[in-house]
Amino acid sequence: MAGLASGLIAFAFPAFAQAPMELRLADVGRFATFVDMGGIAWTGRTARLRVLQVAEDGFTAGTEAFWGGWRYEVIDCDARTIARAGFGSIRAGGREGPVTGDQRPAAAIPAGGADEAVAKVVCDGWRPFAKVSLARSVADAVKIGRPLIETGAEP
Repeated sequence: MAGLASGLIAFAFPAFAQAPMELRLADVGRFATFVDMGGIAWTGRTARLRVLQVAEDGFTAGTEAFWGGWRYEVIDCDARTIARAGFGSIRAGGREGPVTGDQRPAAAIPAGGADEAVAKVVCDGWRPFAKVSLARSVADAVKIGRPLIETGAEP
């Protein structure tokens, strides 16, 4: 079933099938939020993408430890709306999936949060953490993001 879900995501988000991983830090708050820059698929000014949410160290659900998860999203850069299109958890060690959830209707992007930061990175080319290099893997993003969540400090 996980293979089927991955295949459906690759079909719905074709850039994820073979794109190199280029994770750009967009926001640090409850999560460290990274945009998968190599996986953005454009139709006009609408972007289909995935966003990595890195959770704090020690995050568990039940008895299982998690690094975070992938949010699949559609952002209309002109209308400044976002539609959620699924979520896939990432367990400690890197095991992913399955992706669950259907695409929701688009909603206005609220000001001041991670969604706005992601939209600014994707739509406007904003680089809020210019001194932080791109993470090339989920494990790299965890190593970068967790200390920032813990300290609340920006790099």
